[in-house]
Amino acid sequence: MPQAEAEAGFAEIDTDGSGEIRLSELRDYGKTHGGSLEGVKLADLVRGADTDGDRRISLSGFTSYFA
Repeated sequence: MPQAEAEAGFAEIDTDGSGEIRLSELRDYGKTHGGSLEGVKLADLVRGADTDGDRRISLSGFTSYFA
């Protein structure tokens, strides 16, 4: 995924502008866009992209996960 595309996607999901994607933001984004990730699958995605174990996804973690 190109960096500009990753940044745009990240910004769309990070609705509070904190610079981190929380599980609730990811869940809300999925619901709004017809996604079906819930529960364990959603938590697994966060764990996979969370590079420092704080249960939040940074831009670098997002970019690495979807690269």
